[in-house]
Amino acid sequence: PTLSFRGIDNFSYYRTMPDEPRYYINDTGTGNTVNTSHPRVLQMVTDSLRYWAQEMEIDGFRFDLGTILGREPEGFDQRGGFFDAVGQDPVLSRLKLVGEPWDIGPGGYQVGGFPPGWAEWNDKYRDTVRDYWRNRDGTTRDFAARILGSGDVYDL
Repeated sequence: PTLSFRGIDNFSYYRTMPDEPRYYINDTGTGNTVNTSHPRVLQMVTDSLRYWAQEMEIDGFRFDLGTILGREPEGFDQRGGFFDAVGQDPVLSRLKLVGEPWDIGPGGYQVGGFPPGWAEWNDKYRDTVRDYWRNRDGTTRDFAARILGSGDVYDL
């Protein structure tokens, strides 16, 4: 029996190397980077999110390795298909959306690069607050910057 999208339509559901499609693009580090630039895959993902929002009354989503969602064949695009579809959807556009703005692919660190309406996980905040509470020397100034919104990271 077919137990994965790989068996249904491997080249539509997963991102593969253009010159050697038997190899997968692995920007997630888990080997299964979903191809949200394919229309049917994008529809499946947005339909699933909409189901959780409407039927299960979920009020938001946090996307681990969220840069993957903006990956198009030429790289990360904050106006890419997934972000565009979510932004235009009458249900999904009203949810709380939080992206972890990195993955392990080329140009994968996209802090400050997500579209308007999206919140981003702030790794500098996480690391600085942890260091501050561990009483690491010299963290007070950085701690203040993080508490005030990380203006050095985001255009505040």
